[in-house]
Amino acid sequence: MSNSTLSEKEIKQRRKIWIINILSAVVIVVTIIWGILVFFHINESVYTDDAQVDAHITPINSRISGYIKAIRFDEHQKVHKGDTLVIIDDAEYRILLQNAQATLADAKASKTISQSGSAIASNSTAIANANIDEMRARLDNMELNYRRYESLVKDEAVAQYQFDQVKADYEAMLAKYKALLAQERVSKLNTHESEQKLSVNDASLLKAESAIDLAKLNLSYTVITAPYDGVLGRRTIEEGQLVKNGTPLVNIVRDEQKWITANYTESQLKNITLGAKVNIEIDALAGKTFEGEVAAISEATGSKYSAVPVDNSTGNFVKVQQRIPVRINFTASNTPKDLAMLRVGMNAIIRIK
Repeated sequence: MSNSTLSEKEIKQRRKIWIINILSAVVIVVTIIWGILVFFHINESVYTDDAQVDAHITPINSRISGYIKAIRFDEHQKVHKGDTLVIIDDAEYRILLQNAQATLADAKASKTISQSGSAIASNSTAIANANIDEMRARLDNMELNYRRYESLVKDEAVAQYQFDQVKADYEAMLAKYKALLAQERVSKLNTHESEQKLSVNDASLLKAESAIDLAKLNLSYTVITAPYDGVLGRRTIEEGQLVKNGTPLVNIVRDEQKWITANYTESQLKNITLGAKVNIEIDALAGKTFEGEVAAISEATGSKYSAVPVDNSTGNFVKVQQRIPVRINFTASNTPKDLAMLRVGMNAIIRIK
């Protein structure tokens, strides 16, 4: 009886241990599976850790060549729109402006002279026309008198010498008339030439005025200002350094608006919709969570924007899964103080709700 009872107790004890071991094994397996799912985000179809804080970064370049006269900023300094950043020596550009102004004055003087010449030519033409009209009237009368004496001398009603005198007077008047016509033609040519000179003077004036505008514009480029409110990047220039047109001086980060650029795989794209709310965790801020909203989904994969796109054509041994950039804006529920802690390029973890 006692041996039988002990046997039953042992069996029950062993069965209990066996059940506990099975349950423990199940718990361990479930825990391991859960850990794997969480660690590798297997069941999270809209999760990605390929995301960074983004903002507008604008390189500020020199638009002229010259030596840096003064630098008015420090690295990572916050600036406002219109703040002076760099001053380039303007001595050469002031001289160019003075030269352009002198050229304009010379063009104006040339036009004044041409206008005077045009007025003189016009007056000469008018006088020549008046003289021609007067001479034409006198010539017509003398021609009538000449024709009358020509008939009379044939009829021997007047002496030959009288006819010769009338003829000589008529021919002299005709010669004067022809001379006046030639003078009129010369006056008209002079008038036309003066008008052409005025056109050339107008073009010279326009060219000189444009040169002044360009000189003033280049002079204004010697003072380089911030294009908008933001934070400057690294300082890589020094006073006295020669810069050329297009030389980068400093970068400015626009701090008015930041967003997240998240790169999702092709297979995840079907689960992403515009306007969807997003949880954003920033690695550098100890996992601090922000709220965002899907604002835009790129029409091309990230590789298509690169200088050397990934070739994923048929026949490749390994098919490379592409990633689609998605823009996520921060919502109004985030405080300005929290957003001010964000820096462009910070890594983020994105979970779409």
